[in-house]
Amino acid sequence: MGQRSLETVREIEQTRSDLESKIHALEERVPPLTLVRRVAGLAVGGGVGGTVFWFTVRRVRARKQRKEEEAAAQPISAVINVIPDRWAVRLEEAMAGEHAKQWALGIVGLWLVVKLAEIRQMRALRHAM
Repeated sequence: MGQRSLETVREIEQTRSDLESKIHALEERVPPLTLVRRVAGLAVGGGVGGTVFWFTVRRVRARKQRKEEEAAAQPISAVINVIPDRWAVRLEEAMAGEHAKQWALGIVGLWLVVKLAEIRQMRALRHAM
């Protein structure tokens, strides 16, 4: 080998070592590729997970609202029997006449007078304390 070839090889080796040292310094400054992949995976996974979550929440809310609207659309017919049917029939027959209505009004009036007297006594008792 000649002198000139030897110098060229040395220059190439010198350039290679300079490039390797610069690449090594750059690798130290830049975070490892696995860390970047993990962060990107978390960001993408979180975005997809959040999207799926809110999509599911919206579907559940819409289904619940649809059920409530269907329930509100159907009329509710409530029949409340305070007294048995046979008693209601007998009471209706008894109240059909004019004389029975007078008695019923008299009983209701008497009951009202008794209640008012009871309230008056309670007020007097409280006042006495």
